[in-house]
Amino acid sequence: MSCLFVLAAASARAQAPPQAACQPSPTPVAVKADAAAAAALTATATAPAEAGGIRVFLYDAAKNPLARKRLYLLRRSPFGAGGPDWASMPRHADYLQGASPQLREWLARRDCDSLYCPEFEAEFAEAVKTVPEFKRAYEEGLRKYRSERLALKWLPVNFPLKNVRTEYFRRKRAWLEEAGRRTGKVVSFMTDGKGRAVLTGFAPGEYYISNLFPLEEGGAVFDCKVTTLPPHPRQMWALTYVLSAPARQSASGP
Repeated sequence: MSCLFVLAAASARAQAPPQAACQPSPTPVAVKADAAAAAALTATATAPAEAGGIRVFLYDAAKNPLARKRLYLLRRSPFGAGGPDWASMPRHADYLQGASPQLREWLARRDCDSLYCPEFEAEFAEAVKTVPEFKRAYEEGLRKYRSERLALKWLPVNFPLKNVRTEYFRRKRAWLEEAGRRTGKVVSFMTDGKGRAVLTGFAPGEYYISNLFPLEEGGAVFDCKVTTLPPHPRQMWALTYVLSAPARQSASGP
């Protein structure tokens, strides 16, 4: 029985994504509060008045800021006992069965989990010219609505591949909800246009910051242990943490 347990644990570790840590500032950073920045960047939760805060910078391996990426403040490490079920983590590629090469290429160049992203609508007119699935959806819309404008507007509704349209988004959302439950999610937050986020309003103590889900297929999951410190009245945060994704290793051999 013990051998089976060891094998199961080893298999679970093998299924886990690469792990990325973070670099805290060498000493607490005191920065005066900027009211406008606070309104734009701060995620808060109900907490005692003596709660402290932290600041986060998120970068890729080339030190470029990663804008509008979702991170999570957790009570437990995502790689600790009872953490997420990595083996069941959905892969976008698994939801592209039946997709044409043109559609796969179109999706690979866009960071969205479903076809209902608002920024996609402006690109549909060009997509129907080069992607077979979009062309079929457009022609179906013309048949139904007899209007080019409505055919483009309702393109996702008439899209022929449901698994591409919404299924990956739904499965990923369900997986993240369960992963958040297992790790004691406190709050989720987004980085701003410069890869920054400020968290305040939490009881002083130890937490973890993680993306829980890789920012790209095969990417790393952060396991960043953070500490909030009691604030100063004129300080926005007490500690700064820099999260940098590790460089991807080449799949090719030497």
